[in-house]
Amino acid sequence: MDIIIGDFELYLHFQRQSATPQRIFKSQADLIVALAKLDDLLAQTVAQELHVELILDDVQVGSLRSKLAMLLREVPDEAIKDFDWQKLVGHFLLKAKYVLLKHLEDTGEFTSGQQIKAIQQEIQSLAEPTQPNQLTVAGQIPLDKLTGFIESIVRSVSPLSSGDYVEYRSAVGNVRLNPNFNTSNLNALVAADAQTTEHEYLMKIKRADFLGDSMWDFMLRGRMISAKIVDNDWLVEFHEGRINILPGDSLLARLRTEYTYGPNFRNAQEHHTVLKVLDVIRH
Repeated sequence: MDIIIGDFELYLHFQRQSATPQRIFKSQADLIVALAKLDDLLAQTVAQELHVELILDDVQVGSLRSKLAMLLREVPDEAIKDFDWQKLVGHFLLKAKYVLLKHLEDTGEFTSGQQIKAIQQEIQSLAEPTQPNQLTVAGQIPLDKLTGFIESIVRSVSPLSSGDYVEYRSAVGNVRLNPNFNTSNLNALVAADAQTTEHEYLMKIKRADFLGDSMWDFMLRGRMISAKIVDNDWLVEFHEGRINILPGDSLLARLRTEYTYGPNFRNAQEHHTVLKVLDVIRH
């Protein structure tokens, strides 16, 4: 089932009787495309199977005001009855866009990769209330995707004239988009910064290491990963038989992920390490 979970408005004020009128419509179209892609990826940080589309709800003239609704596509049957969950997802999508755009409004450029990481982590924390229980953790937008969205958003409003501006308006707040934000250094900032994350995850065990010298295989958020466990105290108990692992069991563990990239973020590789096993969860 498809469900509308919220809406927002793009308010574009433009100079009347000005040249190059196509700039107004191109800017609006490019911005809608960028925000639609951002919403879809944000939804997948809540749950891998979720997808969001933007649909046009209304257009008002004077200044160009486009009201856009967020349509959650093919919502799982078990979630349809949970109206509170639907509201949480809708609020998260509105708030996450506001947070990102507000950071761009408040500064002319980023000077360190940590500023971009802080946005990534803030958005992830906003998604936490949407998780079904305390054992699941919201995903993160990859840094290369996040910088790509920033570039697309700024590029969409940069052709506007000095008397033009765009505001994102929603129930969580209004923010004016910054067409002068410097995006030229984003890739360099992220590439220069150590790209390592640590989070607690519930991971289903697909293959255990019974010999102690190889990797474990897990299912994490719908995909397979391999990770080495370096929690030696837990490993000793496991290999001595004091901890039993049964088919279908999961580990609640603290996972470190290191990202390495080639030029222009191509050929990304991930290296996973389980730092601490917190519990074995039976299924």
